Amino acid sequence: MSGPISEQDWALARRQSTDAVLERIERRKALLPYQARTVSLLEGACPVLFVEKSRRIGLTWACAAYAVLRAARSREAGGMDFMYISYSQEMTREFIDAAAMWARSFSSAAMEMEEFLFDDSDKDGERAIQAFRIQFASGFEIVGLSSAPRTLRGKQGVVMIDEAAFVDSLEQLLKAALAFLMWGGQVIVCSTHDGFENHFNEQVQDILAGKSSYAHLRIDFDDALRDGLYERICLVTGKEWSPEAEAAWRASIIKFYGSGADEELFCIPRCHREPICRGR
Repeated sequence: MSGPISEQDWALARRQSTDAVLERIERRKALLPYQARTVSLLEGACPVLFVEKSRRIGLTWACAAYAVLRAARSREAGGMDFMYISYSQEMTREFIDAAAMWARSFSSAAMEMEEFLFDDSDKDGERAIQAFRIQFASGFEIVGLSSAPRTLRGKQGVVMIDEAAFVDSLEQLLKAALAFLMWGGQVIVCSTHDGFENHFNEQVQDILAGKSSYAHLRIDFDDALRDGLYERICLVTGKEWSPEAEAAWRASIIKFYGSGADEELFCIPRCHREPICRGR
């Protein structure tokens, strides 16, 4: 486990890094290495990708860049609608805001972000939910949807389920999303863990055991730090980076999460039923 590394050892390791100068140059790029690897894997026609990750490392922000790249292309170039699903409206708005930023940065012909009412009818009667979208000149769009599996009916494209371990009925939502693969769609499932028995972790364990052919990435807190997360935070906030400052910040974050640090930061799902988890 990465967590027990001391503050002093972390500072020393970062200061002694043989490619420290190259790392600082690399940090000036728009995407940090782990973000770029994720986008590169998705661009490589990976049909299904599961990502277990630490909290707040900017992976959703990077996926918003990929969403713009897919939705802004023509159909002939592989363009598709991109559907974003999370468990909260706040996360959905954050994703759409990030996509709008990328669209402007990429000089894509994106229309203004708008709120609209998406039809969400069910057997209990007609109703509507608030959703968000960005429309592109390609004819495709980035749209934020609710986590109800029925919202994917009749649709096609790329689906991203963010913080999947926390959505309701993940198993049913995945069934609906995976149907997109029949017509060349793509499914991205990323999350922090929420227990060993959670369906998200069950899927991850199947991948690691070779029972599933889905692609998999694991990005924990220390992985992100090694790739420049804190340096990027310093760049954005105007703070001066140093190995010692990073080590102190790392220690403070781990202390803040306390007993939850393994799960929240280091991708180790909490086990509430010891006999089930003993063999992990």
